[in-house]
Amino acid sequence: MQDYLFASGFNPVSVALWMTVASIAGSLLLLLYTLELRLRRRMRERRRAGVVAHWRDVIAGAVTGSTAASPLRKRRRGEHQDFLRLWVYTRSMLEGAAADRLIALARGLGLHELVRKQATHAHLGKRLLAIQAQGYLRDEASFADLAAATDSANTLTSITAAQALAAVDPARAMERLIPKIARRRDWPRTQVFNGLQRAGSAVISEPLYRCIRAATDEDAAYLLQFAEIAEFDVRDALALELLRSRSNPELLAAALKVATGHVAVPRIDELVAHPAWYVRMQAAKLIGRMRRPEDAGRLEKMLADDEWWVRFRAAKALLRLPGMSAEHLEHIRAGLHDRYARDILDQAVAEAGIR
Repeated sequence: MQDYLFASGFNPVSVALWMTVASIAGSLLLLLYTLELRLRRRMRERRRAGVVAHWRDVIAGAVTGSTAASPLRKRRRGEHQDFLRLWVYTRSMLEGAAADRLIALARGLGLHELVRKQATHAHLGKRLLAIQAQGYLRDEASFADLAAATDSANTLTSITAAQALAAVDPARAMERLIPKIARRRDWPRTQVFNGLQRAGSAVISEPLYRCIRAATDEDAAYLLQFAEIAEFDVRDALALELLRSRSNPELLAAALKVATGHVAVPRIDELVAHPAWYVRMQAAKLIGRMRRPEDAGRLEKMLADDEWWVRFRAAKALLRLPGMSAEHLEHIRAGLHDRYARDILDQAVAEAGIR
């Protein structure tokens, strides 16, 4: 076989040499390609830095109302996303006249048209950025599309659309969003709470009141956690109606928690002896907020409750009642026959620093 290869002119040294040359050439080509990619990336970064610097100056001039702002030029196609990100970031930190000037700048550059198209983009990041911008632009023409987007199966899309909707028109938005909150348990509670808080108690109180009254026990209990933002009279009206007409323990506890303590609640003797410990605990806390001297006897009985949290909250509430001096508290302690009742009262007194 070897004789045949050598007889046919096969030269292993020549083959090895060509393989070495090919390997070196391939390495050089790969090096040149890598250098080209790096050069292109640096050129893109340099162009992007120039774009960002230009629009940062323009946005800063709009925010401050400065007449010395950079001259306004038409936004080029490749600058859309950089400008949009910079505008949204700046707008998220502003309100009042500065925000109005920033919105006027964006409208003058046709940003509202861009974000309406991009709000349905297949890329999630671009879609969310556009939806945020619609809210910050207060774009009334986008209200129907944003309302539809709140029904999206994608949690990020739906909650972002809900926040944008509330920014466009808080009153109209709350009429649509509050009935959805109980159904959209995937919406983060913190974001829902912050959105309702930004809308304001005057806006959310009436639709929240109507929605809770008509809801099932489970949904009403879930919605009541957001009723803390509502106006005081609405909170108390809800609490009184639910405590009077419902019997679900979780709902009773939620209603007790949202009551302000400015008005007396029905069934108080029944509630402080409720089989569910968390209902008794919330009843004790409410009595503390009510601060009525005649409730001292109820709280003294609760100091001997089987559940530690009920005893603790009863002790804390007792200390909030008018006239609870160190001497009066010592008199109450002396009349307690339960060891755990005395211990929890001692703990509450020590924490409060009453001497």
